[in-house]
Order: sequence, then C-alpha cells, then structure tokens
Amino acid sequence: HNRLNSNTKPETKVIKLVPNWAYAVAASIIIAFGVFYFNSLESNFETGFSEQMVVVLPDNSKIQLNSNSDLNFKNRNWNDNRVLNLSGEAFFQVEKGKSFKVITNQGVVEVLGTEFNVLSRDNYFEVRCNEGKVRVTSNSINEEVILLTGNAIRVVKGDLEKWSFNINEPNWTLGESSFYYTPLSQVLIALKNQYKVDFDTSNVNLDNRFTGGFTHKDMNLALKTVLQPMDILYTYNNETNKIILVNSK
Repeated sequence: HNRLNSNTKPETKVIKLVPNWAYAVAASIIIAFGVFYFNSLESNFETGFSEQMVVVLPDNSKIQLNSNSDLNFKNRNWNDNRVLNLSGEAFFQVEKGKSFKVITNQGVVEVLGTEFNVLSRDNYFEVRCNEGKVRVTSNSINEEVILLTGNAIRVVKGDLEKWSFNINEPNWTLGESSFYYTPLSQVLIALKNQYKVDFDTSNVNLDNRFTGGFTHKDMNLALKTVLQPMDILYTYNNETNKIILVNSK
C-alpha cells in the first residue's frame, strides 16, 4: 500500500516496521499499513493502527513515527529550514545543525541536536528529553520550558506538569509503552492505536492516573497490566470489537 508519487530524486528514506505479534494475533485485528507520499515540495507520512515507521531525513536525522500519527515537512532547503508538523507521537534523533522545530496543534518543540519524544493529541501535549536540551512552548500556557536529559513535561487541559524519568526505561520504540501518572484516557488511546480495539468508557473515570506500561506483543497481557492495577474489570465483545470497562470498586 506504499505509494511513491514524484518525479524527484528521493532523499528521504522510509522503513516500515510491522510488529511480530501482528502475524499471530486473532484475525479480527488487522494491520492497517500507513501511506506515504513524496514530491519535490512536501513529504507526508501517515501510520495506521499497529504500525510504526522510520523516516531518515536528508540531514540524516531520524524520526520513528508511532501508530496513528501524521508527519509532514517541506523538502526545499531542508538543511536551512528544519521544520516539521506532527500529529500523534514520534521519537526524534536530530543531527546537529540549524534549529530543528516540531510544530503540533498543542505546542512547539525546538532543538539544535538531541533525542526527544513528542506526543500531541486533542487537549494533551507531552515531551520527553532523552538527550541534550529542548525548548518547549505550549499553546495553552504562557510559559516556555527548557528540558534537559531525563526531564519531561505534559500539558493536560491547560495544566502544566513536570517530572523526571529514567532514559534507559523501556519505551514504545522498543515494543513497550510506558507511562508516568498519565490520564487513563491517554493510556486507552495508546492501547487502541496498538491493538485496534475500542473501549466503552461510560463507567470509568478517564481522569484517573496510571503509572506503568504495556507490551505491544500480547493484547490480553497489555489489558491486564493496565486495567487490573486500576481496579477496572473488562469484558470483550467479539461482534463489536469493543472492550467494556467497569470499575470493580
């Protein structure tokens, strides 16, 4: 389903990553391959459920795009104008050079050369700095934040939260999503993006916070790892492919 649309000499490399579990799970879970386009003016990349993609930019900076995410940037004069637009989640390994900006609907992240993770969704913005230093500007708060290695911030419904994390802990690029005091709503979105399942959340509080992680290789184990510590019971409806959540207490 990959399409190459151009008469250009492509300088941007793309590697599609399909998780091993995808070939062993139930037939009801389908891998939706992302589609990417490339032309002389702008590059656009899109991932679907359960899919990751690695994009190597003309300056050899590398971006790993998580599932259900979109990325685009202008190719012309890239080395002098390193600006990208992101919706969803991506991990960046940026080569040193002129300013490198990631623009999202929730805010802007600017670096010179470093490694960092950006997650931007409706009313949610999260940035983790894995190496070096990044400058974060949120659209919803009047504050500029500088993150050093191991620092992270999130903006939830207009509130700024800061914390520190272990840069060696497992992360989604290695097949395990990890969270620190993250709203349940965002954890469920991450589960949905990895396993293509929907949730009935009418009987749970989506503002409750979760700390922990889940594997990308086993959906049942992932659900238990997240929901049991939060005292949430769940039942699976095969016909609707929806998981019904209910507080056990």
